[in-house]
Order: sequence, then structure tokens, then C-alpha cells
Amino acid sequence: MPRTSECARSLRPGVFADLQRHIEGQASRGGELIPLHIGDTYLEPPLSSRFGAIVEAHGTDEDLYRYGACAGLPELKKSIAEELRGQRRAFPEVTPAHVLLGAGATHALQCAARAILDPGDEVVIASPYWPLAAGIVQSCGARVVEVPLTSRLYADASLDAGEILREALTPRTRAIYVITPNNPDGKVLSREQVTSIAKVAVEKDLWVIADEVYADFTFGLPHISIASLEGMPERTITAYSFSKSHALAGARVGYVVAPEAVVVLGLRMSTHSVFNVPVLMQRSAAAALAAGPRWIERASLIYRNSLEAASEALRGAGIRFPVAEGGAYLFLDFAEVLGGRPLNVLLEKAIDNGVLIAPGEAFGKDFASSARLCFTSTPLPRLLEGIARLRAAVRSL
Repeated sequence: MPRTSECARSLRPGVFADLQRHIEGQASRGGELIPLHIGDTYLEPPLSSRFGAIVEAHGTDEDLYRYGACAGLPELKKSIAEELRGQRRAFPEVTPAHVLLGAGATHALQCAARAILDPGDEVVIASPYWPLAAGIVQSCGARVVEVPLTSRLYADASLDAGEILREALTPRTRAIYVITPNNPDGKVLSREQVTSIAKVAVEKDLWVIADEVYADFTFGLPHISIASLEGMPERTITAYSFSKSHALAGARVGYVVAPEAVVVLGLRMSTHSVFNVPVLMQRSAAAALAAGPRWIERASLIYRNSLEAASEALRGAGIRFPVAEGGAYLFLDFAEVLGGRPLNVLLEKAIDNGVLIAPGEAFGKDFASSARLCFTSTPLPRLLEGIARLRAAVRSL
């Protein structure tokens, strides 16, 4: 056949490609797998946002079955802008014109990245990072430059985050990508840390891509949006996701907040990919926002309890990890128990014991002995059972 695309071939396969045969083998034997690997929640979304409720409320609305406006439902974008100006209070000047909707935050980020990146550009990505971030950059023809950041800040909070990233800048650097709260290690960047990153971005005239999809879930620390700082609204693309904020992963609705020029160009990319985010799903997202903050407040308490229980259950197993300051994950370092063996030895034993966690190499090249555990993906008793199975796998080494 004719040759395939170099761009597509350069993207790494899925996180679990190397383990898929082992996963399928466990399933074929009838063994269950406790899913601590994926960044989801077991909580149901707000009642009014569930698809049945939306169909009941709008089922006779012909708009549900027609093409929607490429830019999205005006009422949803208006509600998002009001939410950002109000409850989050980080974007006092934001308007619907600053909101780019996507079929999930992944899609919205992809469209925004295509609006600012050209082939040959470089993007400094603070690691560990969300696995799809690197692929988004590479699919634009840009080059990823990984810089360990949050793992270093956990070890020494006095380090200057901006100066750590500055060391990796070159004349080809176009943007910096940071996550707070971090996926996978839960680090919440302080005001001093985001200010130092903002200083570098302004000095070097760089874009900042700020992944803040877990902004609603911090544990005892404030979330600071880098776009709220002086000189940053005009150079920051901030990502949010209804998958994380309201348990609507199946709806696939996310958005970025960005300068109007980026939204205009990003919309062109969106139109040429999904055309429009499904109207039914947008109505679900709008209903979730209309439900108010109580769902998020309840979820935050549940997640914090799960974090504390998971952290306690892992102690004494020879596994090193920082206790997450926000988000939905613990990033576990198995170097001590592996004793030089590859991580897949442990991950396969964990699968045999009926539990899945995500291999660390997907989150950065420096994390071959680490793995991510999601503490929000399953109810607490099942979470603790999954950790007990993981500990058994560790003991079997």
C-alpha cells in the first residue's frame, strides 16, 4: 500500500499497548480487574445533567437531532464565562468569545495547539505530564522538550519553577505546558511558583498552555490560575473538562479559555475535525453548571477521603510516593522493590492479581520505575481491595 504518515507513526501507542495481551489473558480466564489505571470517577454526574434527564427535558427539541453551531451553544459558553468570572474568580474579564468548546478537553487543546504551533517549534513540557500532551504537540509538527518539575518541587519547595523551565528554552521555544493540579503526581503549584513561570513567559514572549482540568479538586491548598496574573491573559491557553469537574467523561465536553484570536483560529481547526460538539452533550454540560457547586463540593470531600485512605493503605509496602495535593492520583515509585527489574514485571503480576495501574513511562521519560494509581475511579472498599492486590503483587517480587 502507499506509505503512511510519519506524523502518525511518530505518536506513541496507547498507554497499555505493551500490557494489552496480558490484560486480555486475564479477562479470558474470567478474572476481574479493578480499574485503578484510568482517570475517571465512579460518582454519578449531577442528576439534571444525565442523558435521560436531558432527553426528557429537550426530547422534542429538533435541535438535538440537527447539526449544531460550530462555535457551540451560546447559552453554554455564556454559563462557562459566568462560572469563570464568578466561582473561580480567576478570569474577571472573560467573555463567551474567549471560550473554545471541544469534544473533550483533549480536542479543545488540540485545536488551540494547532492555532499557535508550527512545524519545528519547541514546547517545554513540565514533567511528569498527562500522556496525551506530548502527542498533541507532536501532531502539530512541534518538538517536545521534557523538563522534570513537580517531582523536584515535591523534594524541595524552595526551588524556582520558572528558572527550572528557563534552562530548557531555545530560540525555537514557542510555548510552556504546565499542569496544576498535576496529573499524575497531584502537585498544586503555589502562587510563587506560577508567578515565576509567568515571569519567564512574559520575558521570552512565550505561550503558556495551562492544564487545569482538576482545578476544582485541591486538598487544603488554593488553586492559582496562571492566566489570572499580570501579563498572562493574552498569552495563556487554559484547559478545563466536564469529565473531571462533573463526572461527564462519556459526554466528551471540554473547553479552553484563550485570547479571542486563538479561539477564532482554533474554531477553524474544530470545524474541520468534529464540525460541532454534539448538541445533546452540550446541553448535559450546561445542566451540570446550572446545578451549582454542591456536586463539586461533595465530590471533593469524597476524593479527599479516598486519597487519605489510599495513602495510608500503601504505607509500609516499600513504595515511595508524595501525597497528592490535588487531582485524582498517586504517582508511585517502585524502584526500591523492583531492584533493577523492569516495571512490566510488577504490572503483569498486578494484572494477574486483578488490579490495573498505569505505567509511568507514559508520563515522562524519567519515570520508568513509576506508575499512576487513580483513587477516584472506584468506591472506597474496592479501592482498598485494589491496593491490597497491588501490595500482594509487590510481595511476590
